[in-house]
Amino acid sequence: MRYVKFFQPSLTALALLAVAAPMPVTAQDATQQEEEDADLGSIIVSGARIRQGGAQDIQHFRSMALTATTLPRPESLTVEGLLGEHDLTLPAGNACAQLFCLNVQAMAASLPTRPDDLLFVGMAFDSNIDAESWKREPLSIMAVVDRSGSMTGAPIQNVKAALHQMVDELGPQDRLGIVIYGTNSNVHLAPMAAKGNKEAMHTAIDTIAIDGSTSMEAGLTLGYATAFKEADEYGGKVRMMLFTDEQPNTDRTDAGSFMAMAEDASKRGIGLTTIGVGVQYNGALATRISSVRGGNLFFIAGPDKGAELMKKEFRNMVSEVAHDLVMTLTPHAGYRISGIFGVPDGLMTEGKDGAIAITVPTAFLSSNGGGIYASLGKAEGRAHLTAASLAGDAPLMDVSLSYVSALDGGKHGDRLSIGKPVAQPAANLRLAQTLVDQYLVLDAATRAFHRDGDAKQAFALLDGLNTRLAGVDYADLKAERELVDTMRGKAALYAGYNGEVPKDMQPMRVLGKWRVVALGGVEDLSRGDVVEFTDDEEFITYFQRPLRGDDEMYQDFQINEREIYIPDGDLRVRYWVDGDRLRMKSPDGKVRILLQRETTS
Repeated sequence: MRYVKFFQPSLTALALLAVAAPMPVTAQDATQQEEEDADLGSIIVSGARIRQGGAQDIQHFRSMALTATTLPRPESLTVEGLLGEHDLTLPAGNACAQLFCLNVQAMAASLPTRPDDLLFVGMAFDSNIDAESWKREPLSIMAVVDRSGSMTGAPIQNVKAALHQMVDELGPQDRLGIVIYGTNSNVHLAPMAAKGNKEAMHTAIDTIAIDGSTSMEAGLTLGYATAFKEADEYGGKVRMMLFTDEQPNTDRTDAGSFMAMAEDASKRGIGLTTIGVGVQYNGALATRISSVRGGNLFFIAGPDKGAELMKKEFRNMVSEVAHDLVMTLTPHAGYRISGIFGVPDGLMTEGKDGAIAITVPTAFLSSNGGGIYASLGKAEGRAHLTAASLAGDAPLMDVSLSYVSALDGGKHGDRLSIGKPVAQPAANLRLAQTLVDQYLVLDAATRAFHRDGDAKQAFALLDGLNTRLAGVDYADLKAERELVDTMRGKAALYAGYNGEVPKDMQPMRVLGKWRVVALGGVEDLSRGDVVEFTDDEEFITYFQRPLRGDDEMYQDFQINEREIYIPDGDLRVRYWVDGDRLRMKSPDGKVRILLQRETTS
């Protein structure tokens, strides 16, 4: 049971109550005339970089870390998403003479959570594409919009803002269609050319209304059917864009069914961009869907971010450069590949002689240069020997590359060797290693917190990373420091460490399980009972001696930095947290409860 709050909202809710961004002004006739006079379809991209598809950010993880009352879950964190938020372009080596090239460099490894790693290798992406003159071909976008009840408010407003901005980004030969789904699915806007129709597109976006549950499979089925028909009639490039909070709750909800649709469509040349919104967003599901050929994934982190994302990334997210990239890494004798960072586990296979083959389904133009990173350690059997030395110009690792051009369909390849570690590695290679260190710690800390119930271990990991980030001076890591410092503070509270606690974080100290030590003025609670305050504002009582046959009782609660209010029973109490003790007292002094935090076994 949920209720309308008249008390202070939760920390999570505070971030969602902000007023959504106003809709962009619709295109005017003069603007359309300018488009009609322009060179049709010639959208010029400047400052282009190349990076792999899949997750392009960790904005969902960040938003939960900064606004929720607990640590975010590990499933919404990906190393490729974290790397994707930073430009990791390496200094130019040999001139790239083809569509897709690798720029490689090695350095000594420094990953505290992986002490056996000796070397860290970067394989950044380069291209001979002229960023100043490159033009994408016209395309047709089939937008599939989740309008279920969970999208109410800021999520749907952010989606509309993104769609409005996307319409403004379309060239005159581009096309747009919209499919909406909730309880039912329907074609909300039949595909039409942008030329002369932008006002109609803006109007259609404004009229999208919330409706019922989330039948994502039905929405995607209709979206793909419409996209297939459009591809046959349009004759040009067609791309699906899914806007959702990713919580399917009707029809088939398994990722496999979505994957099957996305993979089948990719074989027919229709890629999928997934754009997640809202705190309900299921990042693990979206990451799987986005890993297919032609797939990428973005997240709209909050108010005003929908339009911002489209303005910055639209032309990149729809511009496929290469397909079916296969990188085969073969280490020098005496070394083994101990880690690969930049692609999901499912895209790697192990071969002979310790070789690892990495498949990158699609590479896109990007605002940030991408790459794949590897760590190397001693080969098996050399654990108690010194590291193998590299004589003369002997390579550290050989790399072979093959790919299919998304521009002309031609197959291309390359071979190169990675030499000895450099004494002064490029700043962006050092930055990449710092980000990999950050990912490893965030993943380990959130797993310790959620899966092991070990807040102290989570704090220890985050505290060490926080110190390391404070000592980095070669990159602007303000956002990373804020993320880690915030998570460290929350872990400290859950671990029960004392110290000055900011007022807006006081409610977090109450979350968790507490055993009743003493009480007065309360009829339905006894000494020895356990109560739990959850981060979704549920108050659970676990009775030692069940009342009326019930072992547990569930109620809602509201909290601010001073008081707790339980609507059922109209109970309002002041609270104080002192170490592992929680004291509560009603304003009239009649209700007094002393609790002790339950320790994790």
